[in-house]
Amino acid sequence: MNTPIRRLDEVAYWVIEDHDSIHDFINNELRKEWEEDARTEHRNPEEDTWLKTLSKRRWKLTRVEMGRINLDPQIMNYRDVEGRYVFQESLAIRSQELKKTMERFAVVIWPLVVKAEGFMLVDGYCRYTALKALRVSRTYAYVGSVSDPKLGTQGNSLASKHRTIIKEKRRIQP
Repeated sequence: MNTPIRRLDEVAYWVIEDHDSIHDFINNELRKEWEEDARTEHRNPEEDTWLKTLSKRRWKLTRVEMGRINLDPQIMNYRDVEGRYVFQESLAIRSQELKKTMERFAVVIWPLVVKAEGFMLVDGYCRYTALKALRVSRTYAYVGSVSDPKLGTQGNSLASKHRTIIKEKRRIQP
């Protein structure tokens, strides 16, 4: 897979340009993470509505205005039952670290992953927050849309929101 480096608003990105290669990357690499998240939550990945829409999505690399991207309030306001994990607190720490690294070094990051319907951020909350803190106005994103309108609304499932939370929790647990 060819992943050239592109610059946008003084940020360097590893990008996949070919639609089929983006589709394969998301349906193979990212799907593995999301399937594992489902199993961690004791859910069957084969029944997950978000995962069901992945193979039906048409993905493309797009330049996106940061202000157009929406964050999921359920993810942003998540706290685990014990109260030991607060998503926003973890995100603030991790994104500040990424911001500092981006300021000091020539860091190359991956594009964000966004659902076309509602322009909801699916993957890349830390990158998004660091870019906002750096006052970056545009970013690269893999934007996925479905040709079947009935499938588009299923991508907003609670299960897809929890995947991001579980992934972030794994990063901070000892």
